[in-house]
Amino acid sequence: MTWLVLCGFGDHAARWAFERLCDLTSSPVELVTDEDLLGAAWDHRVGDDAVVTNLRLTDGRTLRSSEIRGTLNRLTHAPPALAGLLAPTDREYGYAELSALLLSWLAALDGPILNPPATRGLCGAWRPAIEWANLAAEAGIAWVTLEADSVDQPATGVGDPSETWLAAGPGPVREDAIVIGASVFSARRLDGATRDACRRLAALAETPILGLAFDATSAASRPRLLGATPLPDLREGGTPLIAALATALAGPGRISGADR
Repeated sequence: MTWLVLCGFGDHAARWAFERLCDLTSSPVELVTDEDLLGAAWDHRVGDDAVVTNLRLTDGRTLRSSEIRGTLNRLTHAPPALAGLLAPTDREYGYAELSALLLSWLAALDGPILNPPATRGLCGAWRPAIEWANLAAEAGIAWVTLEADSVDQPATGVGDPSETWLAAGPGPVREDAIVIGASVFSARRLDGATRDACRRLAALAETPILGLAFDATSAASRPRLLGATPLPDLREGGTPLIAALATALAGPGRISGADR
């Protein structure tokens, strides 16, 4: 059994999680960044019954889809450095082709994928604020009033992928809660109903790992949601979060998680 941590080169939160997972388990854990994918040799076979992929990286490692049993997926897009390897007239086509290959590979991997790919993002759908607000309302969480110019615009990422936010508020903000499968981690006091609503939102968004930010001025027991991201800074949850991450990667019934 191999666990895979897939991320951007500068994703320090993913690297931290990889190191802690290696300390926690005797099973192999592989870290693969977007830069590792440049120049990789792909054997990707799509059949009627299965998709089989053997990926040979330039450092000599070989990843076989048949051996991967759980994936922490924080890959947001095809490697940006790909642009330097392609003629300007081929860049759009090259990015589209590699993105489609990555999407097919990720969608066919066995075991839990945290977070699964979508057509609007390799680690989950990138949603405009109005869509997050609608999902939050369905989950039972109040959303901070949307500004008129934020209704149709997805928020843009800034800097480190662990600080990328899909939020209605101004700029990136630090998450107040992180959902990892069935577990909710928060330094802020959240009542049971709010924690359950956080889980429902992650389920509705089909995003098992979800970072949430709440309005600092709202009531502590029933806070209003300010933003949501599939790329929370996992370091905020510390060692207990790594145990819950291992639970989610192992799949149902293997290890139990808990709120913190």
